[in-house]
Amino acid sequence: MMIHELLSTLKANLNQTDITLYPGASEKLLLQFEREMQLTLPTDFREFYLFCNGFESAEDLFRMIPLEEILERKQEFTHHHFYIAEYMIYCDMWEVELTTQFVYRIHHNVTLTDSLVVFLNRFLQGGVFGNKGLYHWPEEVKALNS
Repeated sequence: MMIHELLSTLKANLNQTDITLYPGASEKLLLQFEREMQLTLPTDFREFYLFCNGFESAEDLFRMIPLEEILERKQEFTHHHFYIAEYMIYCDMWEVELTTQFVYRIHHNVTLTDSLVVFLNRFLQGGVFGNKGLYHWPEEVKALNS
C-alpha cells in the first residue's frame, strides 16, 4: 500500500474511527521544518503532513505529532532523529531516524519498520494495545530477529 492509498482510506473511514485529523501543513511549514531540522523529508512524510499535520485518537490519547511540536522539541535530538508519535501525553513515543536523505527507521526500543505506511496501518488496524497494535510490535520484531 502506498501513502496516498492509506490516506484515502483514512479519509473515507474517518467517521468510523475515533481519529481527529489536524489541518494539513503548508508547504512553507514543511520547508521550515526541513531547514530547522537540517534534513529532507521523505516523500511519504511530506504527503502525510500535507494531508494532515498529525492527528489524535481518543484511544490512549495516541497522536501523530504536528511539525510545530516536533520543532519545539528539536533540542532533544540530533538532526536526523525526532519523535513522530506519542500516547498518554508523552508517556511513550515512537522515533524516526533518517539514515540517508530518504531512508528512515521508526524506533520503539528496536527498529520497527522503514515505512510510514506500515507504521500508520499498524496503528489503524490494531491501535496501541490491540491485536497487532503498536505496543507489542517490538516484541514481535525481536522474536523474528532471534
